[in-house]
Amino acid sequence: MSKIGLIQVDGTLPNLALMKLATWHKAQGDEVTIIDISSHRFDKIYGSKIFMGGTGYDLSAKLPPEIEEVIPDYAAFGLDYSIGFFSRGCGRNCGFCIVQEKEGPFHDVDTKWITKQKVILLDNNFLVSPLWKAKLEKFIKNKNKVCFNQGLDIRLVTPEKAEVLSRVKYYDLGFRKRRLYFAFDNPVIEPQIHRGVFTLDEAGIPPAHLMFYILVGFNTAFEQDVHRFNVINSKGCLPYIMLYNRTRDKNLMRFARWVNKRYYKVVKFEDYK
Repeated sequence: MSKIGLIQVDGTLPNLALMKLATWHKAQGDEVTIIDISSHRFDKIYGSKIFMGGTGYDLSAKLPPEIEEVIPDYAAFGLDYSIGFFSRGCGRNCGFCIVQEKEGPFHDVDTKWITKQKVILLDNNFLVSPLWKAKLEKFIKNKNKVCFNQGLDIRLVTPEKAEVLSRVKYYDLGFRKRRLYFAFDNPVIEPQIHRGVFTLDEAGIPPAHLMFYILVGFNTAFEQDVHRFNVINSKGCLPYIMLYNRTRDKNLMRFARWVNKRYYKVVKFEDYK
């Protein structure tokens, strides 16, 4: 028997790779200890690495197949929900995204990891799957509470998809509020934003249930960033600013705080300090 230590350094979600490693090592008879420092705030973290892994180090890094295929150890992390992927890859190739390079073209994967009533999906583009309807109908039949945490593609919303989505028990990350996540990363998709929000509303999914990630600091001017925020806010949806690659642009950082902390509800941006 070996003593195995698994350390989660960052991230608000429990690390999926670590949960699978926990399952696999326990099956080998090893003693597994979870060390979670992600909930603590530090100015600096120093670590001595015995082995390396993960996207932050190497885009080609993957778990061995015999570990990748196991059901995550939810108990070790104290989770009352399942977390994982219905699909990997993406049909799009956005310049700011590493999914195509890391995971390749879109492909569906096994879903045996779903063992709990609540489910957090990490799919990059759920609605592009030809099996989208069967997947959603399964959630509806099983009365799962589902969080589409990585967001859905507003450009792929049709009346049919909106109607099926309206019957899913969709929730935010904490499973407290009704929430569907989308993105408004590129200003050119504004017409699809208007159409998608209208289509969802017609199907019974109100704008108040929608959160839009808005990428800034990549290839847009600040005026475009403000315009996208105004579009989402004026439609009654919830905006959330995503800073590209941890940009150090102080004005963008201030804008992100103003939006994400909901200060825009009480003070104009030009008056926010």
